[in-house]
Amino acid sequence: MELGILENGQDESISLVETGNKDKPKGAAWIIIMVILLNACLIALAFPLYLYLNSVDEVVKKRLMDYCIVGGGLIGIPMLYRLGDLSKGRPNFYYI
Repeated sequence: MELGILENGQDESISLVETGNKDKPKGAAWIIIMVILLNACLIALAFPLYLYLNSVDEVVKKRLMDYCIVGGGLIGIPMLYRLGDLSKGRPNFYYI
């Protein structure tokens, strides 16, 4: 890409920028379908878990919920640490 073409405003500068991408609508539709499938799978997995938690006694239910909370913390805290606040020079524990 020539800087002089862009600075002088010549006609060739128009052809340097891609005007259309034919794959964008296809990619957007694919992403929407994948998000819908992900949510359907989460709902399909949550319903049997809900039925199971209603069928067990209170001690087992509390113990399973403790494991879920600890597992969420073990996944969430490193994720938040790596995420930081998405800017340079800021402390990583900004969101925590």
